[in-house]
Amino acid sequence: MSLSYRISRRLRLSKGASGRTGVAIAITGVALALIVMELTLAVVVGFKEEIKRKLTGFDAQLTIAPAYSIGSGEELQAITADSTLYWHIRQALPENASIDAALRMPGILKTDNDFEGAMFLARDPDGDFTFEKSNIVAGAWPDYSADSCRNHIVISESMASSLGLAVGDKVYSTFVVNGTVKARRHTVAGLYRSDFGDYDRTVAYTSPDLLRSVASLSPVQAGRIEIRGLAGNLSDYAQALQTTLLAAASTGQLEGYYPVSCIEQTGAIYYNWLALLDTNVIVIFILMIAVASFTLVSSMFILILERVRTIGILRALGAGSSLVRDIFVHLSLRTVIIGLAIGNVAGIGMTLIQRTWHVVPLNPEMYYLSSVPATLDPWGLAALNVGVVAISWLVLVVPARLASRIDPATAVKYE
Repeated sequence: MSLSYRISRRLRLSKGASGRTGVAIAITGVALALIVMELTLAVVVGFKEEIKRKLTGFDAQLTIAPAYSIGSGEELQAITADSTLYWHIRQALPENASIDAALRMPGILKTDNDFEGAMFLARDPDGDFTFEKSNIVAGAWPDYSADSCRNHIVISESMASSLGLAVGDKVYSTFVVNGTVKARRHTVAGLYRSDFGDYDRTVAYTSPDLLRSVASLSPVQAGRIEIRGLAGNLSDYAQALQTTLLAAASTGQLEGYYPVSCIEQTGAIYYNWLALLDTNVIVIFILMIAVASFTLVSSMFILILERVRTIGILRALGAGSSLVRDIFVHLSLRTVIIGLAIGNVAGIGMTLIQRTWHVVPLNPEMYYLSSVPATLDPWGLAALNVGVVAISWLVLVVPARLASRIDPATAVKYE
């Protein structure tokens, strides 16, 4: 333990009323800055996670479209989702990746009195439907592996309101396939609400068998392959998968060249919007650091003015400039530590309250969420605390150096 640290521990943070006020302001400044930064981090991280979760829930992280024929270059009508294709896909992706054969088909939902355009989605029933089930607000998610659920449909709460439908009601769908109109009759099995208006207004879920019958596809054919469950850079995964599929196609192992798309490109409008949040976070962090730095420097000068005589005595006893400087840096860092303790308790506490009870609501029409998201990021919190301490030390060095340069003879006479 250094001499400067031992001496700083024996000094009180403040001696007079002005000193106590200055220290209180400094502690408050550090605490408020940390609270604002922690809440900003929690909200931005939570917001990004929720929006990306909804985007990939509806559209998947990676998508493989029908192949282009090696000979003619024409796009095939469907994907043959056989073991050969799945094997090549697995070679380019982690073991935990979820790979599902899926179908999408535009159509019209019609009641006796009204109609709505819809995009019908279906995936093979052995896939992971955690996202879809989590959004159910009425009825239940059908077991599409059962023949009895073949014609069951799940529509959004807003779509049901527009068409005057409820769980258990019958509704008709109309499709146009190669110039032929095809109609199906459905039972509304459930209603969902994701608060993602762009999708809630159009997406309807049905069974893959029904869409295959409409499109005249065999049980092993699909309109696309959807991949989820990836962590990390999605563009890198997309590039690796595309390279693998191209290599397999060029050697005749696959029926054609399968194009791979990534949600970061197909959903670029949303990802660009999320990227703008990072700029806002940087601006807020800079402002909060500036406020905390100003209050710390101000309190440091008050501490120095209160202890001019002490500085003079230390210098007269042989203390060097570096020792005096380090004493006041250590003394001021005590203020920072107290501020950090208060800020962490308050910031983490407020984050947990919002995450548990959703105290602050949002307009889902504008933000795609019904309440402000809040996610605790341990590494982010640790980085914030380390950053605050490091920046505080840097800004405190300047006034501490001024204190170390006070003339001993003048300081001893200071009143």
